[in-house]
Amino acid sequence: MNSDADERVTRRRFLRAGAGAAAAGVAATGTAAAQEGEGGPTVVTVGPGGSLVFDPETAYVKPGGTVRWEWGSSGHNVAPTSIPGEASWEGHEPLEDSGFTYEHTFEVEGTYEYVCTPHAGAGMEGVIEVTENPPEQTGYQSILPDSAKTLGVAATGSMVSVLGLTYLFMRYGGDYEGDFEE
Repeated sequence: MNSDADERVTRRRFLRAGAGAAAAGVAATGTAAAQEGEGGPTVVTVGPGGSLVFDPETAYVKPGGTVRWEWGSSGHNVAPTSIPGEASWEGHEPLEDSGFTYEHTFEVEGTYEYVCTPHAGAGMEGVIEVTENPPEQTGYQSILPDSAKTLGVAATGSMVSVLGLTYLFMRYGGDYEGDFEE
């Protein structure tokens, strides 16, 4: 009677199973990353943490793109100071409290400048750039190149694999003969 459960674990089978598991993990990671895509409005925080700024100060959208302003503190508004000639955007003049949101879809290309009326003197100004070719990434940008990040992920994956294999070899591996105490 020779079933799969009765067979001995050989190094070759063990390494084959480990390689298969690693390949499945890499494939799952690639699929998850590919599913992250564009979508939703561009978010501008109004007065984050009580500061008198719009974050980001300059936001970029394509024509037909939506910008959502989210109030991070109270007593602010969004008042346009300059818009392209063909555009019609009136902003949101009433002062609002923390937690309020306001959205607008921009159809006409150009530069839209706006301020928070009570805090314009303190420099609370923002810009919306509507363009067919917005920059790929705005706001925070890492100083590390993508190759360094990839190397770090690969090294971490390798270390985890080695630890996993070490555990399995220590627990189940080896062709030992003789009586050992457990």
